[in-house]
Amino acid sequence: MGDLQGLRIAPRVPGDIDRLGRTFGPSARAYYLDRSRRQGVLLVARVGERAVGAAFVSTEPAPESAIIRHLGRVPMLHRLMVDASLRRKGVGTKLIAAAEAELRRRRLWRVAVGVDVDNASAARLYRRLGYREWAHGLLETIREDVKDGKTIAVPDVCHVFVKYL
Repeated sequence: MGDLQGLRIAPRVPGDIDRLGRTFGPSARAYYLDRSRRQGVLLVARVGERAVGAAFVSTEPAPESAIIRHLGRVPMLHRLMVDASLRRKGVGTKLIAAAEAELRRRRLWRVAVGVDVDNASAARLYRRLGYREWAHGLLETIREDVKDGKTIAVPDVCHVFVKYL
């Protein structure tokens, strides 16, 4: 599936969580199901009835005290995912643009994202889109994974990128 004809990005609708599970597996399904119950918006990229990407934008306060201390209550972009067959074709860029547009619609004027230290391609993407790495070094955080239907907290470290919209 490498065809982007008919690509649509919109907030989730009924059935999208299951569609995401079929594309990305049960762990992603559980993650996005949990996020859909939180403050924010789950954006889903679809081609026809197939979910080919997603991103969650949280408007809850970040759990990391360093984020609160340096950025206040900034919206955070989480778990940008694109189907492997469609990577490097603009789907991620379009999901990020849709997230930024949704935040501007809500009159929120900046966004932050944590990027794994070993994900250089994601860091390049965010830089290309105008995100700047914050001046406070790496962020010690907790990554939430889902295993056997249960959310587990895993210590992690990431870069933080911020964009003014």
